[in-house]
Amino acid sequence: MLRVRPIIFTSAFEDTLTQLRTLGLSCLENDGDWAEFDSGNGKIGVFREAPELNHTELAFELRDAAIFVRRTLADGTPAELADTITGPGARVTAPDGFSFELTISEDLSIPAGSQTTGSQLTVVQTWCTPRPGEANTVLANIGAKPVRELPDGAALFRTKNGGLVATARGEASGVVLGFMYDGALPELAQRLTAAGVAATLERDALQFDTPDGGRLTVAAGWES
Repeated sequence: MLRVRPIIFTSAFEDTLTQLRTLGLSCLENDGDWAEFDSGNGKIGVFREAPELNHTELAFELRDAAIFVRRTLADGTPAELADTITGPGARVTAPDGFSFELTISEDLSIPAGSQTTGSQLTVVQTWCTPRPGEANTVLANIGAKPVRELPDGAALFRTKNGGLVATARGEASGVVLGFMYDGALPELAQRLTAAGVAATLERDALQFDTPDGGRLTVAAGWES
């Protein structure tokens, strides 16, 4: 079991929740400082944070941390049991020292597709790194399945229980949140505009500002 669940740390907590709802995500939990959303194909966590600490972290959900750690170590990637920021789980460390957390979840659901579930959004978290080849190996070793190769040695992976994770070449390690959308992007743009979000549609991708000053891209879906 493996599911994408990036975590947004933001000073614009309430406005971020509103924007995610406008996009079509369902709020599963909100205690005022932490919220969790489900797109039907991947989840997103949101933490309230100070303005100078706004960022997004690579993160996942898993079922059995002990089995995960054993298998990941056997495949050659450092992993350990850990108390993650949202509960018990595991931590994985890449060769360059970049690390990410995976939290235990009881939700074993598997995406059934937009025609069955009504979900048109897929969560995509992108791991930017100067060493995408090593990142690709780490993602394969934690159980993500390769979908396609991307430019500059990067790649796109699917996780069994929802969501996509990509690698991308960058000068420094970091994480970018995005989505793929199986519906009509112009209609989504109209919905965002009606909610006061100025969205730009160019070349099968919709772009708009996030409440904390970032930039978010929703790309047209494709058949894998």
